[in-house]
Amino acid sequence: MQLGWRGLAAALVMSGLALAGCNSGNPMGPDRNDAGGTGGVIVGPTWRLVSIDGQPPIEGTTLTAIFSEDARVAGSAGCNRYFGRADAETGRMRVGPLGSTLMACEANGVMTQEQRFLELLQAASSYSVIGDELRLGPSGSTVTLVFLAQ
Repeated sequence: MQLGWRGLAAALVMSGLALAGCNSGNPMGPDRNDAGGTGGVIVGPTWRLVSIDGQPPIEGTTLTAIFSEDARVAGSAGCNRYFGRADAETGRMRVGPLGSTLMACEANGVMTQEQRFLELLQAASSYSVIGDELRLGPSGSTVTLVFLAQ
C-alpha cells in the first residue's frame, strides 16, 4: 500500500498522538510538572541539601542529589561521592542500595553527617516537589531531607 504525502503526514500525526497518550506518569521523566506538592519531576536539576533531620548541613559541606531518567541517583554526600538506584512513582520512591567512594574527611562531624545522610536517603520512601523544593522522608508526613533545585 502506498501513502501519498498527505497520508504519510496523517499517519505520523496519529502515531505521535498515540505515543503521547502512553505517558506512564513517571516522575523520573522530564515531561511532568507538578508544583502542587505530590509527586513532580525530580529528574533534571541538581538538588542541594538544605535540611537534614530539621537542621542545616554542616557549614562548608555541600550535599547533593542528581536523579536520572534511568532510575539512578548520584551526588556528593559532603565528603564522598555516592551512586545507586532510585525508582520513583508519583509521591513514592525506593532508593538503594547506594555505594560511595571511601575518602575520610577530618572536619568535625562531616563523616557522621555523611553517614546519616546516606541512611536517610536510602530510607526515603516518600517524596514531594513544591516549586523548587524536594522533600524526602520515610512517609508522606515525615520529612527528613529537604533539597533546593540549583
